[in-house]
Amino acid sequence: MKDKLDKTGKTKTYYRLRFASKAAVVSLAMFLLAAIPVGVSYKIAETAKAEDNHDSSLTVVSSEEEKNSEEEVKSVE
Repeated sequence: MKDKLDKTGKTKTYYRLRFASKAAVVSLAMFLLAAIPVGVSYKIAETAKAEDNHDSSLTVVSSEEEKNSEEEVKSVE
């Protein structure tokens, strides 16, 4: 290490700060990569919930239509 310090003229603190900054960048990158699946999971859950709400409203409408059509058939007979 001393040869490198003499050759470049930089101090020990420079290399320590450089290492710490690289470690911080790597840690931040890992955190961001870990956060991506969480965001995707929330988006999928929201989409599924919206589809469930949409399907249940369609089911109610179709059930009412079936009841009305059955009543019409009974009244015709």
